[in-house]
Amino acid sequence: MQELLTLVRRGLAWIIALAVVGGVAGGVLAATTDPTYTATSMAYVQVQVDPEEGMSGYSYAATVADSATDGFLPVITSPAVAQEVIEELGLTQTPTEVAAWISATRVTQSPAIEIQVSAPSSEVAIAVADAVVAHASNDLGALEGEDYPVSLALLSPAQDGAVTQAPSTFRYAAAGVVGGAVIGIIVAFMLATARPARSREAQPSARGGRVVPPAPAPGPDDEVR
Repeated sequence: MQELLTLVRRGLAWIIALAVVGGVAGGVLAATTDPTYTATSMAYVQVQVDPEEGMSGYSYAATVADSATDGFLPVITSPAVAQEVIEELGLTQTPTEVAAWISATRVTQSPAIEIQVSAPSSEVAIAVADAVVAHASNDLGALEGEDYPVSLALLSPAQDGAVTQAPSTFRYAAAGVVGGAVIGIIVAFMLATARPARSREAQPSARGGRVVPPAPAPGPDDEVR
């Protein structure tokens, strides 16, 4: 541990300089990258039940809702629903592009679906996250027929305050600082290990004089003469 602290003190200039460079590079990268805004809405599957059926009707509804929830997932992210959203909101992107913005995930052990939309602006992300719910419900109902008792309803609309932005300038800058500091420590370590090697090479000159190699041992012929 003491050796590491000594290494950090000796290479502090490198560590600070490279950390600053990394932070600036991360901030510039985030600032020059087109941002993406992600909005989240929540929908739930509801099943029409005749109250006169009592508990058996509600039990049937729970079973149908459980199976229908998984069936809604590919519908929500389909280009067909995206086309209807484009027409409603007046978007200029293609259905394939808008469909790629949308992801739908079932909330574990429930008939609820979390919908996330990543779009070029927060307003578009929020609007799409809410609009896909009604269109997905209508499309699946049209496929199953008029008597289909299942529909998708908006449980929690997307909120402007909950929209996230990527890339985050702060996170990119922080990652750059950390990366630069790590590189600085590596550079300091390399320099610290290179100095002793140079010192050992310079030791004969420091004493003065030339290093004379040892004379070879006399051979048998030399001893006779």
